[in-house]
Amino acid sequence: MNSYNPLILVSLLLVLCGCTTTGRITNTPVSTQLDTNRQQITTGVKGQRSDNAFFFMSLSGGGTRAAALSYGVLKELRDTHYTNNGREVRLLDEVDYISSVSGGSFTAAYYGLYGDGIFEDYESVFLRQNVQKTLIGSVFNPVNWLRGLFTGFNRTEMAINYYDSNIFHGGTFNDIIERDGPYLEINATDLGIGARFSFTQERFNMLCSDVGTFKVARAVAASSAVPVAFAPITLQNFDTCLNQEPDWYRSDLDHLKDNPRLAALLAAYQSYEDKQGRPFIHLVDGGITDNLGIRSLYDRVELLGGSRNAVNNLNKVPRYIVIIVVNAETRPENPMDSRSNTPSSLQVVDSVSSAQIGRYNVESLSLLEEGYKRWAADLSTAGNPVTPFFIKLDFHSIGNRKQRNIFNNMATSLSLPDDEVDKLIEAGRELLRQSPAFQELLEMIREEERKQAAM
Repeated sequence: MNSYNPLILVSLLLVLCGCTTTGRITNTPVSTQLDTNRQQITTGVKGQRSDNAFFFMSLSGGGTRAAALSYGVLKELRDTHYTNNGREVRLLDEVDYISSVSGGSFTAAYYGLYGDGIFEDYESVFLRQNVQKTLIGSVFNPVNWLRGLFTGFNRTEMAINYYDSNIFHGGTFNDIIERDGPYLEINATDLGIGARFSFTQERFNMLCSDVGTFKVARAVAASSAVPVAFAPITLQNFDTCLNQEPDWYRSDLDHLKDNPRLAALLAAYQSYEDKQGRPFIHLVDGGITDNLGIRSLYDRVELLGGSRNAVNNLNKVPRYIVIIVVNAETRPENPMDSRSNTPSSLQVVDSVSSAQIGRYNVESLSLLEEGYKRWAADLSTAGNPVTPFFIKLDFHSIGNRKQRNIFNNMATSLSLPDDEVDKLIEAGRELLRQSPAFQELLEMIREEERKQAAM
């Protein structure tokens, strides 16, 4: 019986995985741009959300670590209740807008598709699965090598097949829209221009395409497609409809002239109009352009010209602006500084990447923190003051150094031991409970309850 040299098989695998393949196109063209009102921030859980708050959450990147931490925060919001006009309300049902990146996108998408179903089976379906081992096993499956040779089937398509079959069960964005939950913005990076790309109908209209028919699994795979480890996911920029820009794009753009950040965002939108120069859009991990998932809110409000214009789109002036940032970023102890040995190439690449992401996170947080205070001030009137709450949840705020180090040294992967998953879920709950800003929010809500009861 013939036998195979394992080294030859591994070499063949690396060659196959390193080859350039034609990206699989699955976004569908439309002849007329679709109405964005079906996917907007004003929709809510069957109309049950109150109008007195704008509630935004961002779920960061960080593999299963980020997914589990985010899930813990959702559980705590589910279990936090208050009374509004005689009706008991869960804080989770008050969430208007969820923006996610990479690992956080698994949790956001699952909640977007299944609502409270996430609390029934998400742990067994994803958090406690060794997804990484399964994907590696797919790479070493000779059947997939042959598919790669003849069909362009690559590691990313293997991941999408697994996510679609075992996690999201064929779900599309139409399924999310029909559930009428929070506005969901899954973010990836447009590799060609180095800009954030969101899976929304507004963005798909620029491609003359329908986000509703797009598979959630493919969007999550794009949001978490770490470069080199996974091939980019490709969309076609169709030339099948009359290009009509969003309302903010067609409005007075004078406020963009002296702001290089906003001018760059405008240039990114304009690039999709170049159907001949950019017929295909290649997407990779959203963490490259925003690992916290908070730029989507900041960009949206600022592009509209400020909070007053944004509120016109929401058709309500909130009494509270609540922003929860779930940040699974780690700061592991670095043994390279304790030795004179020259750091390895892998250590150098990892450290450079972490430093860049960390510094960009700091800038993003600073922008949003300055922005939300300004937005609240602009919306406030003598009769209706708008109170802002900025709730930042991260491992760095854990007071116990030993506990903090445990979380900071957890891996960024799609597989974690059950005990680490347990710790992360509980950490998400505990971080929210212990947040001073969150406690201030609850106290203000309870004061409103007391006023209602006294009337």
